[in-house]
Amino acid sequence: MSALFVTSPLLDAAGVRHGFSTRAGGVSTGRYATLNVGGKWGDDAANVTENRRRLAAAGGFDLARLATARQVHGARVLVVDDAHPPATLAAEEADAIATALPGSVLGVYTADCVPLVIADDAGRAVAVHAGWRGTAARIAAVAVDTLVALGARRDRLVAALGPSICARCFEVGEEVATVFDALTPAAVTRRAGEKPHVDLRLANRAILVDAGLDPARVDAAPPCTMCEVERFFSFRRDGGQIGQHLSWVAT
Repeated sequence: MSALFVTSPLLDAAGVRHGFSTRAGGVSTGRYATLNVGGKWGDDAANVTENRRRLAAAGGFDLARLATARQVHGARVLVVDDAHPPATLAAEEADAIATALPGSVLGVYTADCVPLVIADDAGRAVAVHAGWRGTAARIAAVAVDTLVALGARRDRLVAALGPSICARCFEVGEEVATVFDALTPAAVTRRAGEKPHVDLRLANRAILVDAGLDPARVDAAPPCTMCEVERFFSFRRDGGQIGQHLSWVAT
């Protein structure tokens, strides 16, 4: 296992090539130290390029095949195919990318939001970025439906949630908690004298199961980005102008 990324044992056992990057092993400095692979928050472009090169080398994937989108906290899923290669999708607004095309690499950027990788054993996969808005819009279910439209069987899908903010750390306002009261009541915790807390992992797991995945085929216990200061970037902990992680899946 490389220090540059972590993987899900469940997806490893299923033969799904994937990874969730950490903040270790790169060349960036200061608030971006060290493996910042996100290019939108002010880090030196040469450092980001080198960090991405190192991560791709460690993960064994081709950066030229990496498909990403302009993430906007919605529920749109793009599909990579012969008519829509990665280069045509980079400026598109979406928060998930799916494919049934062999040799593809799909990625999403996060720094507290939940990254999900969902795949089957026939080369179909999707990478998902689910913040609270995307989770409320049930983007995980939209992603599953997209894979089914590409020929996947729900009972053959496996899924893993990557490093993301835990329920203990994710304090929210009452307006956000009310959204999750309607979506997944068990994901909301209220204690006297405190603001509500929302468990985005629990909510996304429930959405995946409701979409037809076997609960035993969902790995929903990743590390917390906010708790683990040395291993992960956290927007909630450190604010803006920090690094981002890349979560990817290769077909």
